[in-house]
Amino acid sequence: MDYKLEYMERLFAKISKKKTESYVISRIWHQLNDDRVKFVVQQYIRRTHDKYALADLYLPQLNILIEINEPFHKNNVEVDKIRNEEIINTTHAQLLVVDCDNDIQEIHRQISIIVWAIKLTIQQLGEKFQAWDDVSTLSVEYHRNKGYLKVEDNECLRTTEDVAAIFGTVAKHRGFLRASGAAIPNKKNEIVWWPNTEHHLWHNELSEDGMFIYEYPKINEKREAHLNQWLSAPEETRITFLRYKDDLGFCFYRFVGVFKLNKEKSIKENKCVWERISNTYQLKK
Repeated sequence: MDYKLEYMERLFAKISKKKTESYVISRIWHQLNDDRVKFVVQQYIRRTHDKYALADLYLPQLNILIEINEPFHKNNVEVDKIRNEEIINTTHAQLLVVDCDNDIQEIHRQISIIVWAIKLTIQQLGEKFQAWDDVSTLSVEYHRNKGYLKVEDNECLRTTEDVAAIFGTVAKHRGFLRASGAAIPNKKNEIVWWPNTEHHLWHNELSEDGMFIYEYPKINEKREAHLNQWLSAPEETRITFLRYKDDLGFCFYRFVGVFKLNKEKSIKENKCVWERISNTYQLKK
């Protein structure tokens, strides 16, 4: 199935129970009629140090947030005002609002204005506008041609086979047992690693700041042996793609950096603590 089609199908399925929100977003999508623009629903946004919000609709290429205020919002005018101010201060986004405490003609009028604002922003960006093209950026060829990996670029691939392929290696599996990594050809003590945060036997956790990965078997009796194995093993560098599932249910392997075992922290915490030593990796041309 076409990736964009599947993405939008899942997006609308996710918000299908929110009737008003679903109606407004659907009308924006169809009136805009431009599949170069990516729609993200329920976008997590940090408002302050200890508060966050979920934006109804976010257009990441344009940094536009769209809030869909249903009738109950009229009882929260001041709260919404503070919330929106905090969001703008944090994201520097253009915030557009649809007030749905109106008849359908007025709602349509507001949506038309928002669609016009989106088109105007695209026009103003000109050649700087980057079309939604996840399909290309998820390909092995894209990463090979780019020649390097960078955490800030949110590098992702769909399968472990694709991750291995950009390093010129293969993901070896035995039946239903799936390897968690593969050696990189002609690179001594370097492996490409794809830990799974939802593995039923292993705990793999990326710290909030992205600097550490905590790895240990979920069976407590095996933790000490696992730790001792890596403490005594030759030093290993792990080029790491963390498996995660997005809000629409798509699974990706996202590059999170180059890691080495921090032995001091591992001993102290009684588990393997892999520390990021670089946020970039140069691929072999």
